Amino acid sequence: MIITDDIKQRIADLAQKYGFDLVVLFGSQATGRTHKESDVDVAYYSDIKLDFNQEVLINTDLTVIFKNDQVSLVNIKRASPLLAREVVVKGVVLYAKDSSLFSQLYARTLRMYEEARPLFELRRHYLDYKIEQYRHA
Repeated sequence: MIITDDIKQRIADLAQKYGFDLVVLFGSQATGRTHKESDVDVAYYSDIKLDFNQEVLINTDLTVIFKNDQVSLVNIKRASPLLAREVVVKGVVLYAKDSSLFSQLYARTLRMYEEARPLFELRRHYLDYKIEQYRHA
């Protein structure tokens, strides 16, 4: 996806309207590995808790901005370490209230991911074990 100045301005307006400190495009639209059915993944960082109606309004606004009715909205603060890592490593910043916020989030997210990595590995080993059991059953 090509991020135009118009898109950035509209995202900045949306961020200010809803109190977002940071907005990041991630997933296939950010990496350029899109296909006909690709959705638009957008992460935001905010201290404000959104209610359901606000999320619907934001999704509607994002649908108009990106001209795609398949929009997924994620609060980075509530995302799993694995998803948050995906956002900061492969994402494209569309709006940042403070230029240092993304760098701070990047460092904190990678630290959280590293702390959780042993659990991911344990889960992977357990799944490998279960798959082997299933194959020999």
